[in-house]
Amino acid sequence: MIRYILAILLLLPQYTYALGEIKNNKISGKITDFDNGTALPGVSIFIPELQKGTVSDSDGNYALENLPNGKIKVQFSFVGYESSINTISITKENTELNISMQFTSVTTQDIVVSGGFPSAQHENAIKISVLAQEDLKRLSTPSLGEKLASIPGVDVISRSPGVSTPVIRGLSLNNILFLNNGVRLENFQFSTDHPFLINEEGADHIEVIKGPASLLYGSDAMGGVINIVREKPAPANSLKADISSEYHSVTQGLATTVGVKASQKDWFWMLRANKQSHKDYKDGNGEYVPNTRFNSDGLQLGMGMVKDFGSFKIYYDYLQPKLGMTNEESIDLVNAGNRKNNRWYQNLTQHLISSRNKLFLGNYKLELNAAYQFNQRRLNGNPESTVFRLVDMDLNTFTYDSKLYFPSSETTEFLIGIQGMHQSNTNHEAPNHIIPNAQIDDFSTFALLKKEINTVGIQLGLRYDHRSLYVPEQEAGGHSHAEPGVHDDHEEETVHINRQFDNLNASVGATFHLSEKLLMRTNFATGYRVPNLAELTQHGLHGNRFEEGNANLDPQKSLESDLGIHYHTRNHNIDFSVFYNKIYDYMYLAPTDEPAPEGTGFVYSYSQQDAKLYGGELAINAAPASFMKFHTDYAMVIAKQDNGERLPFIPQHKLNTSVRLFAKGNEVFDAPFISLSWKHSFGQKHPAKFESKTSAYDLIAIQTGTDIKLGKYQTSLLFSVNNIFNEVYIDHLSSLKALNFYNPGRNASVKFTVHF
Repeated sequence: MIRYILAILLLLPQYTYALGEIKNNKISGKITDFDNGTALPGVSIFIPELQKGTVSDSDGNYALENLPNGKIKVQFSFVGYESSINTISITKENTELNISMQFTSVTTQDIVVSGGFPSAQHENAIKISVLAQEDLKRLSTPSLGEKLASIPGVDVISRSPGVSTPVIRGLSLNNILFLNNGVRLENFQFSTDHPFLINEEGADHIEVIKGPASLLYGSDAMGGVINIVREKPAPANSLKADISSEYHSVTQGLATTVGVKASQKDWFWMLRANKQSHKDYKDGNGEYVPNTRFNSDGLQLGMGMVKDFGSFKIYYDYLQPKLGMTNEESIDLVNAGNRKNNRWYQNLTQHLISSRNKLFLGNYKLELNAAYQFNQRRLNGNPESTVFRLVDMDLNTFTYDSKLYFPSSETTEFLIGIQGMHQSNTNHEAPNHIIPNAQIDDFSTFALLKKEINTVGIQLGLRYDHRSLYVPEQEAGGHSHAEPGVHDDHEEETVHINRQFDNLNASVGATFHLSEKLLMRTNFATGYRVPNLAELTQHGLHGNRFEEGNANLDPQKSLESDLGIHYHTRNHNIDFSVFYNKIYDYMYLAPTDEPAPEGTGFVYSYSQQDAKLYGGELAINAAPASFMKFHTDYAMVIAKQDNGERLPFIPQHKLNTSVRLFAKGNEVFDAPFISLSWKHSFGQKHPAKFESKTSAYDLIAIQTGTDIKLGKYQTSLLFSVNNIFNEVYIDHLSSLKALNFYNPGRNASVKFTVHF
C-alpha cells in the first residue's frame, strides 16, 4: 500500500499544476542537403518520447504543433543521409529549427529509449545495439531469434524456427529480459522449450542492451535486455496501410501481415494483424525434422492522444502460437512434413494490454505506465492417450512503473522512479505441474543521473529492489514427456516457500568524445537475479530427466566491466568492445551421482558456483565505392565456473561477412541491390559437463531485391537463399542436438510488400 500512496503523492500536486500550463507550442523549419543546399522532401521528423512525427513537404518544409515546454529530442531521418538528432528547449510558442543533413554511405545512429533517457546512441555510457526496421525487413528467416543473432554478441538457443531463446554474451533464459514496447514480458522463460511470446511484426526497431541492466529493469536483466519498439504512428494528418507476404521453402512456410494506421493533429490509431503457418523443416540431407511445425495468429492495436501537456497511449497485443515439440515420444507419432499441430504441441495464448503516459509539468516530466498480461500455457500430448492435456497453467502479471524527470540543463539530466509487479501462477486440472501455484510481488525505487563535463558524459545510477515470493503448501511436481504415470513413481514431496529478497545495485559509466569521429565508452555495473520457481521447487521429470530444485538458493549477483571504442566517418565505421563479467553464486543445473527413480538416469540438481564470462565483439562497416557496402563482425565469449568447468549454452565463436552491391535504379525499379554473405562458426571445443563438442560449419547466403513503383503504390520485392550449399550441420546451441537432428538446410524465400 505504501508504494501506491507514494505514487499518488508524487503525482497529484504536479498534475494540478500541469493543467494550467497548456500552450500551443510549435517547431518548424526547412531541411536541406548539407553539400548543395537543395531541399529534401520526404524526410521523417519524429519525437520518440511523444510518439509524434511528420514528413517534410516537396520544398523541405515541416511543422510540428502542440508541443510541451521544456527540453525534447527530435530525430530527422532520410535514406542515404546521416540522422540528425537535435535537443531543443522550447520556451516560446514558435521555434524555428532548420536542418542540413549530410550524405553517408554507412549505418547511422538512432535515438534509443531503453537506456533511461531518450538519447542518441553515441551519448550512452552503456552500449545499446539497434536492429533497424530496414534490417528486420531484409532478414529472411521465420525465426525472430535468428534475426536477433545478426547482432554481434547475440546468439540463439533453437529447438526449431518457432522455438528459440536469445543469448546475450553467453547468458540466456532468466538471465536476460525481453520487453514488448517497454513492458517487461513474463512467459515462463526458465526453459529452452518455453520461448518468449513476442511478435516482431510491425516493429520500428529492436534495441539490445548487452550487459547488466538490473539498474533500470531489476531482476532477470543481469545479462541484458531486448526491447522491441513498436512502429511509429502515421505522420500527422495521414492514413497509411501496408500488406506483406513471404514464403520459406525450408518449412513451406507462409507468413502474412496487414497493417493500417492514421494520425490527426493530436491523436493516432494503428491496427496490425499477422498469421504464420510452417511445416516441419528439412535439414541439409533433405529429411524432415519431425514435429518442428508451428502456426501462430497475432493482433496488435494501439491508440493515443498527444497534447502539449502530455501524451496518453494504450496498446493491446494478442498472440496465439501452436508450437510442435520434437521429443522421443512425438517422433514416431507425427506424419513428417505436415503443417497442422495435433500431437505433442504447445498451445499458447498471450494477451497484453498496456497504458503508457507522460505528463509535462512545467519543467518536470512525469511518466506513468501500467500493463496487464495474461499468459496461458498448455501442452497437449498424444490424443490416443488417456490424458491429452498434460500441462495447463495461467500466468497473470500486473506491472507498473513511474519516472519523474527533473528540470534539465544543457549538461545535466536526472530522474527518480519506482517499478513494481504482482504475479500469480495457477495450475489447472492437467496432471503435470512443472512449477507450483505461487505469487510474486516486486517493488523497486531507483535514480539515474547524466552529466556532461566538457567532452565527457558521465552516467550514475542506484537502485533498490524487494521481492516477495510465496508458494503455498502443495505437492512438488515435474513435467514428463512420457505417457501419464510413466516414470512418475517418485516419493511424494511437498513444497512450501515464503521468502523475501532484497538487493542494491549501482552503475557508473562514462563516454569520452575524443574527437568528432572517435569516442570511447566504459561502464561498471552490478546485476542480480532472484532464483525462479523451477530452480526453487522442482521435484520430478522435466522432459526426459529428473530435476531437483533447491529452496535455499541465494540470488545470483554479478559485477561487469566493459570498454568500447567507436570510430566513424561518412564512408566507414568501426565498433570494438570487450567485457568481463564476474558472477557470484551462478545458478546451474547439473547431474549428480544420485540415481533417478524408475531408471531415468541420474538426478539433475540446481547448484551454485562462482563463474566468469569474458570476450568481445568487433564490427566494421565500409563503403569502398559508391555502389558497394562491406560488413564484417566477429564475436566471442568464454565462460567458466571457478572450479574450471565450462558453463552451458555458450555459443561458438562466429565470424560474419557480407558484401552488398546496389544501384540508383530508374522510375520503376528503385534502389535495386544484391548481397552475398558468409557465416563461419568455429568449433566449440570446450562444452559444459553434460554437453558434447560441436564442429565448425560455414553458411553462404545470397539476396537480391528492389523497390517497385506500380502506379501510385510503392512496393518491394525480396529474394533470398540461405545456406545455399545445403550444409549439413548442428549448431552448438541447438536443443535438438541430443536427438541427433540437424539444423535447417537450404531456405529459398520470397517476400512481397505493398504500401498504400
